[in-house]
Amino acid sequence: MKKRIRIMLALVLMLTLVVTACGNSTPATTEGQSESTEGSQTEEKVLVIALEPDYFTFDPGYAYELYAPMIIGVTYDTLYEITPDSDFPAPQLASECVVSEDGLSYTFTINPNAVFASGNDVTSADVKFSFDRAKNLQSNASALLIDGEGNGIVDIETPDEDTVVIHLSKPDSSFISKTTSTSYAVLDSAIVIANGGISDITAPGKDTAQDYLNNQSAGSGPYIMESFSADDKLVLVKNKNYWGEMPDYDRIIIQDMPDANSQLISVQKGDIDIAFNLSADQIASVSSSSDVNVISGPTMTMGFLLMHNDPAIGQQVSDPYVQKAIRYALDYEGIHSIIGEGTVMPVSFIQSGFLGALDPVDVKTFRDLEKAKAFLAQSPYPDGFTIDFPVSNLAPEGIPLTLIAEKVKSDLQEIGININIVPRDWGGGYGDEYRDGTLGFTVMYWGPDYYDPNNQLAFLPGQFVGHRAGWTADLNPELAAMHEQIIRETDEAKRAELLGQVQMLTAENSPFIVYAQYPKYIVASKDVLNVEYSNVYRMDLTQLKKAD
Repeated sequence: MKKRIRIMLALVLMLTLVVTACGNSTPATTEGQSESTEGSQTEEKVLVIALEPDYFTFDPGYAYELYAPMIIGVTYDTLYEITPDSDFPAPQLASECVVSEDGLSYTFTINPNAVFASGNDVTSADVKFSFDRAKNLQSNASALLIDGEGNGIVDIETPDEDTVVIHLSKPDSSFISKTTSTSYAVLDSAIVIANGGISDITAPGKDTAQDYLNNQSAGSGPYIMESFSADDKLVLVKNKNYWGEMPDYDRIIIQDMPDANSQLISVQKGDIDIAFNLSADQIASVSSSSDVNVISGPTMTMGFLLMHNDPAIGQQVSDPYVQKAIRYALDYEGIHSIIGEGTVMPVSFIQSGFLGALDPVDVKTFRDLEKAKAFLAQSPYPDGFTIDFPVSNLAPEGIPLTLIAEKVKSDLQEIGININIVPRDWGGGYGDEYRDGTLGFTVMYWGPDYYDPNNQLAFLPGQFVGHRAGWTADLNPELAAMHEQIIRETDEAKRAELLGQVQMLTAENSPFIVYAQYPKYIVASKDVLNVEYSNVYRMDLTQLKKAD
């Protein structure tokens, strides 16, 4: 059907060109160039963004970092997307979706106009290949399609090239929201297979397409990846075969610039257009500048301490009384002053703004050193202890985790807990240890993989983030069972009530201490319009426009 539509469109285009040639003798412009009213060629519109990247792969089947969706979100399409106008999923590749009465089957109709950058049609076979491959890679990203117990997508049918039917193991109230995540990106199967991609885990050999996809995109989004040099820059260029509304910028350069001072100087000089990782103090220094705009907004990025429950890994912090002591010893108001204005503290790991979220904690009154000392007195370490505190070199929303670590060290010294801060490189082993659940005591951050509170249930006992802290289901069977109950609940009012219960049960009794929900401040040249923070993509690059 798509081929017939495309042939008809080609015939219309040919007729248009014939008519134009007969009625206008003006020479055609070269591909990739356009003409002004005076007949001169327009200059290429280039946007330069500086940030401290945490990504290392752009393979949608593996990517799981905070900034990866900003790149994958414009080089690939998904069945549904989150738009700037709504927090609810809107169709992208899917033009229609029908859900079965039992909530186990989703039938999607693929937009017949959708085409990959290669020129290949986007078909149901591409959707099936992409989802099967993501599942079978068994990466962190795979957990959004199927978990370790086999729950999620169990089968995919393709009755015709425009229809894909996805069968779930059980009802999932957040499934459509999940399809907006980059784990559900639809890949050009012909290109990926030609470069080592395998969707069938039982097939001989191993999928080797990641090397290709780390440097070149294979999607249907408005941009394609032209080049990527680690520790240098990533370059996106406009996809001339894009089937939707074309973005404004022809070329986008993502500059690796981990030093916030360099970002500040560069945006003030006009060497870059957008600075992504400035501190609160740096933001204040440019807030009155006539050359730049400061854009602020809430994020779903939350910072937390992890205290491993296994004594062999967590050592002293595995003790529940020590965990409570640390929770009350922290000076949250002081931590928030480091992060900046607009910071809030969620009750637990359901961020403010999500369905069912409780009102944020009053950080001015929560700290209680006497209560902290009393809890420590009930532990095996009433006189305190010394423990290593590995900290990665990442800076969520521009705030280095090392700054938070220094504040935590100062706070805990007041109750006799001494921590040795051990700086670690994310890519030098820390990231693997964090994901494998072998770090005993650390500070980290989390951004949702899809825009739904069910995403946060990964922190429950028995779930994959819970496992990172040694919080197994047997340690709290009742709380662990709530995961299943909430996932199945399709009544939003009832789901909100259950989410509220989870927050109350984990507010003071979990191996995680959520100390902040970060605000986001972005500094942009006044030549760039529509700059806005996105909780899904960090920034929707397709919305940016160059001022006239």
